Amino acid sequence: MGSISGKSILFFSPRFFAYEKEIKIALEKLGANVIWADDRPSNSFITKLLIRLNKNLLKGITEKYYNQVLNSLKENYFDYILFISPESLTRVSLKRIKDKFKSSKFIFYMWDSFENKQSIELLDLFDSILTFDSKDAENYNLKLRPLFYIETYKEKKENEIIYDLLFIGTAHSDRYKFIEKFIKPSFTGMNIKLYFFLSSKKLFWLKKFLNKDFRLVRYREVSFKSLSHKDNSNFMNESKVILDINHPKQVGLTMRTIETLGVQKKLITTNKNILNYDFYNKDNILVIDRNNPQIDMDFVKKPFNPSNDAILNKYSINGWIDDVFN
Repeated sequence: MGSISGKSILFFSPRFFAYEKEIKIALEKLGANVIWADDRPSNSFITKLLIRLNKNLLKGITEKYYNQVLNSLKENYFDYILFISPESLTRVSLKRIKDKFKSSKFIFYMWDSFENKQSIELLDLFDSILTFDSKDAENYNLKLRPLFYIETYKEKKENEIIYDLLFIGTAHSDRYKFIEKFIKPSFTGMNIKLYFFLSSKKLFWLKKFLNKDFRLVRYREVSFKSLSHKDNSNFMNESKVILDINHPKQVGLTMRTIETLGVQKKLITTNKNILNYDFYNKDNILVIDRNNPQIDMDFVKKPFNPSNDAILNKYSINGWIDDVFN
């Protein structure tokens, strides 16, 4: 794990639940010198919306922003330049960065599916490409590297079990409807903790207008403040089982799935792709059908079967860094 000690790394990513900070901290703990820059020119609601509709709508603004980032860099050399799930990056900006740092190794990591991001056009400009999505890995002949959990989720806590089932997640796709229709009736009389998150109130009302399934969602049931990793970890430690509902268009394992492995808790998930992973254990993971879920309550009652150290190390943030930079 000493491979990045003393190395200089320039790292671009969108802000995402403070994971960019956690990655920077983990890299620095391993001895790297790290500069992080936001992939997006702004994190305003309008900017995010326009980028997701079509990043070319802000092409001029984005390219000006990347030029400003380049001009602000006093360093003239980086061993590695890492991009994680870029949303606004254009070929023009990437080529400028490559022209300035000709001897750097350029690494691309996707923690979203290509179907949700406009970044396929960039792939030929990178030296190394990894993705968390097994379908994308197969379709584009890329290295598969699942996500990771940070140290917060491995800290042993003797929390009293309060919840039989916990769901924490962004209020997207059919998640709310699925929980109302299938999960709540299955856990009648049991203690369920639900935390639906959205990044802004504007987004809530936009979803209300555009998505008929979302019209069921009550304003008071959504939080516009994301949980800290510490709070998230505490809730997980206070729960018997964690619920994961993947996006219908995504087969890659969610961050929540890997964090559940870190805290060593049971998982109920709609992602059948988990059956193909080395940490799958039927004692700890129940896969349910999205359209007709059958929840075996014996699974909830049985004790957890602890994972071995090799698995826990592989899916830790240091294990992820090792794979990404080697």
